Amino acid sequence: MFTSKYTWQVRERTEKLSEDIKKEYKLNHLETTLLENRGYNTPDKVDEILAPAEYNWQYIPNINEAAEMIQKHLYAGNRILIYGDYDADGITSTTILYDALKEKNENVFYFIPNRMEHGYGPNYDFFEFEVVGNADLVITVDNGVAAAKEIALLRENNIDVVIIDHHAFADEIPDAVIVHAGYPDSKYPFQELAGVGAAYKVLESLGLQKDEYLGLAAIGTVADIVSMTDENKSLVTKGLAVLNQQMPLGLSTLLKMSNHSGTIDEETIGFTIAPRLNATGRMDEASIGVELLMADDENRAYEIASGIEELNTERKALVEMIYKEASAQVNQNNEINIVTGEDWHQGVLGIVASRLVDQFGKPAIVMSSDFDVFKGSARSIEGIDLLSVLKKHQDYFATLGGHSQALGLSVYEDSINEFKETVTAYFNNLELNLKPIQYIDYKITNDNLTLKDFERIRRLKPFGKDFNKPVFMITNQTVKSIRQVGKDLSHIKITLQELDIDIIGFKFGFLHNEVQPGDKISLIGSLNINDFNHKRTLQMVLLDARIDDLQIIDMRAKNEQDFSLIKQDDLFVTSEDNDGKNNYFTYGESLPIAVSTLVLRDIPYDLEELKTTMKGLQASKIIVIFNDKNELFFEGLPSKQLIESADEIIMKAKDGAIDLSIHAPHLAERIGTSMRNLKIIIDILADLSRIRLESGIVYKDEVQSSIHIENSQYLKRLTTKIEAEAKLKMSSGQNMKDYLRTLITT
Repeated sequence: MFTSKYTWQVRERTEKLSEDIKKEYKLNHLETTLLENRGYNTPDKVDEILAPAEYNWQYIPNINEAAEMIQKHLYAGNRILIYGDYDADGITSTTILYDALKEKNENVFYFIPNRMEHGYGPNYDFFEFEVVGNADLVITVDNGVAAAKEIALLRENNIDVVIIDHHAFADEIPDAVIVHAGYPDSKYPFQELAGVGAAYKVLESLGLQKDEYLGLAAIGTVADIVSMTDENKSLVTKGLAVLNQQMPLGLSTLLKMSNHSGTIDEETIGFTIAPRLNATGRMDEASIGVELLMADDENRAYEIASGIEELNTERKALVEMIYKEASAQVNQNNEINIVTGEDWHQGVLGIVASRLVDQFGKPAIVMSSDFDVFKGSARSIEGIDLLSVLKKHQDYFATLGGHSQALGLSVYEDSINEFKETVTAYFNNLELNLKPIQYIDYKITNDNLTLKDFERIRRLKPFGKDFNKPVFMITNQTVKSIRQVGKDLSHIKITLQELDIDIIGFKFGFLHNEVQPGDKISLIGSLNINDFNHKRTLQMVLLDARIDDLQIIDMRAKNEQDFSLIKQDDLFVTSEDNDGKNNYFTYGESLPIAVSTLVLRDIPYDLEELKTTMKGLQASKIIVIFNDKNELFFEGLPSKQLIESADEIIMKAKDGAIDLSIHAPHLAERIGTSMRNLKIIIDILADLSRIRLESGIVYKDEVQSSIHIENSQYLKRLTTKIEAEAKLKMSSGQNMKDYLRTLITT
């Protein structure tokens, strides 16, 4: 049995869509199922996906006051500083505000803090030494609502402040004009705008919006993983249309360097554009991201894009290095993974924590030494509010903040070991047996999904948070073929006998050792359309796999043997005595009822002994080697005539003894057989007490009767062994597996 990484939970509808809605939107059965199972079953809810609205900016709290304040400083020619953030949302927000305001006033500047030097959000020292006396208006974007102290410093020095943000408010609200769709008591219909969405609304209030800003708003919104419903869905849909029609020069240059071509969609942003923009803030200065998005010279665009591509490459290498070191610290018996390093780059620790969560399915905290603290990031899984748990151990932290699933923290250096022990013990004592949940939208059967059906769900795009890309499930299907692909064979391709859907599993190469043709398997993943050689087919991109039945791994052929699958504490069955080893058994012995992994090392001498051992077995996995140094099947056993000839020669020996080290070749030649068969004949005669074999010398016993070969128990054992070899070694993989399953259940 191969267990899944996720807990699979199939979504179930609570209410059906009306026939009027299905008719109005011409919904097919797949679209209907996806909407119903996700709770979009009323006209208003369906509109959030299929006809998302844009709302009047005037309903956002304080936006008119913000517009008036910004206009006052623009028209007066005052010094305006835009203070952004170092991620893709902050970069795009800063870009559209700076570009729009700069056209009206030359005294507009922007600054994006350095992650390592300034940290997240407004920096008190920077404001005190660089901003006071040098600005008349500060506009923070994608940050600021939790910075009451820093904003107070500006206000005390007669600097006006507009905060454009979407993050959670702290206990104290700053003394500023705050533009936030989710402001307390807000009546704005949609309160999940990203920072760039709020910034775009401010530009609308100033009459400075442009179509090109919608493209950047789409990038920031997708990158910040905010709700992809309602107004965000509208903004992103329009923004993607703009990007596909008029791509900014710097962005098109960056995409060419990343080898992207074709249509730009939310996945292009999420997997290509956003990581590269975020890499600027992780590895260097995020301001170069703003420069890229505003570049209007090809040479300059190429120079900046090249630098960003290098930063992204460096970022990926750092992540791989740190992840390798971090995962080596993981104890899979723990319910939370807390790992630390001495010189890990702070900018990528959040990515490493996310990868640990993906790999092990448990919350992860990744920290690195930073002077007198260990500083880092944490990520959780659904159902575990990690921030609330850590707040119960507040004494360990120099800083702690963020959300239930993603947060930043720093722990005092002299407390780090105690912190790790205490928090790990807390989670272990809960005995949660943690496993992240993967929700499944649609179960594929032989005839319920066609290529034409699937093509329709593009109407539901773009996908994202709160309306994720659909996950499909295939259950208990027979594997037709399975092969490893990729330079390092780390990926897998699977075809199924009953379904015309190809499966590609990136980083699932290990499945090749777990599954073989003829096995039953269950799979979940996303679907896309594979267009190859002018043939369009459905393809599943694997998320997880599960084998509900007993796994039988066929390693009979030497080129199929991967002994890394076998652990020292597995149970082994052999054909010989095992000198009392606790986890070694001999064929014919009964095994413990419940077994995790059973290794059938040797060929049994008798199928009845195998049957006794296997009967009623409850195992998750059986690894079949059936090794034997002396296979009998192909050469067979010596004939009765050969045995009688050898017996006659030995009985007529004058001195009564034959030294095999000297005479064996001559004896084999005389009776016309091989040395191998001669050895078997000698053992049969010894078994019948016709001879004694001592130190390689054959002595004839004093027997008067004629030979009765049929009485040899040894010969009978060899005969049953040939039968076992034929059944277990020479049969097809599927027949062998079916036979073993039959032995277990009968």
